[in-house]
Amino acid sequence: MQEHISLNCKKWTCKVRKTLFSPVLEDYTAILNYKNCVSTRFLLVFLMLLFLMDLICQIVFFRFIEFGYCIYMLMGIGFMALIYYAFIRETGNAFPRKPAIEGESAAGNSAIRQTHLPTIILYIFEILILLFTAFLHTALNPGDMPIIFLILLIILPMLIFDKIWRVYLMILFVSAVYLIPARLILSSEAYGPILIYVLMDDVISLTWSGIMIYSRTVSLQTNGITETYASHDGLTGILNRRGGDTLITNCITNGVPGAFIIFDIDNFKHINDTYGHQRGDEILKAVASCLSSSFRKEDIVTRMGGDEFLVYAIRMVDRKFVESKLADVENNLHTIVIDAQNGDHVTASIGCAINDGTYIDYSALFRTADHMLYTVKQTGKDSFAVKDASFRNQP
Repeated sequence: MQEHISLNCKKWTCKVRKTLFSPVLEDYTAILNYKNCVSTRFLLVFLMLLFLMDLICQIVFFRFIEFGYCIYMLMGIGFMALIYYAFIRETGNAFPRKPAIEGESAAGNSAIRQTHLPTIILYIFEILILLFTAFLHTALNPGDMPIIFLILLIILPMLIFDKIWRVYLMILFVSAVYLIPARLILSSEAYGPILIYVLMDDVISLTWSGIMIYSRTVSLQTNGITETYASHDGLTGILNRRGGDTLITNCITNGVPGAFIIFDIDNFKHINDTYGHQRGDEILKAVASCLSSSFRKEDIVTRMGGDEFLVYAIRMVDRKFVESKLADVENNLHTIVIDAQNGDHVTASIGCAINDGTYIDYSALFRTADHMLYTVKQTGKDSFAVKDASFRNQP
């Protein structure tokens, strides 16, 4: 009985730890930042509209217009508009659209993976709003119930998509910052009810924030698994044509330069006919593994179908470096042995088009690389050909 209770305690401890620290979210950094970026923009627009409505009400419904108050409202609107403009300028290019899959986020929006700026800004912004609300209440109506503060303390944390323990820390920090000065200012009779309501509000806020983040995480996992099956090749495990084309198109559309490389395994039909389709599948897996290890994590490695593979090497635009890289990849492919007895090994014909950001679409870049591949096949295979960077130089 005691062992059963101990086992259940360990299971619950493990579940609580996973829920609080959400290691799954580390695999979805770009999507997480996208959602927090949307929340930040929503808050900025909401505050601007709130200030504007307050200003309109002051002008239309009040008999005596307080010009000083109107000026403060205009300054608030201008300040929020300035922040919104700066935020859009800083993060707008990094969020051209909602990332569909994590691989897309890594390739098309590589800048997002390197920074948590939208999430950090959202935390700072919400903390400032809550502290400002708490300060106004403490300064103007110290004995009354902080209704607006309590409402915002429930609503605002639900807009953040991050690890639960960080959201909890923000809620408890803001509550403590409000309660400590209130204890110094208020009498025990006035402070008691406020303390009870704030603690009750914290429980509600912590509960709802936890439920929201947990449900989003589960949904993200489910969608991520579905997208992975839809966008990855079942045999090799790398991106399939659908997934790869989506990512590369996103890169080209957003002006991300790189080397567009097509690999065609030489005499693959002969391998299947001589050694069987099972051996052919093993060769395809080995080639996919070789290409994945030869290029960086942010590069897009795709199986186009059959014996053809495609790689978009992000920001690899120096011709000499590309040629050196392709020579190394060729040597790595040669280490894949087809038949040890007669010394057969894998060779590939490689066509490459370097995109300096001037290519207008995927098809133009593909045609250039495919033309280079055709040139290699016509001149003996087991080699590579590289086309210059500019779209103007395409065949």
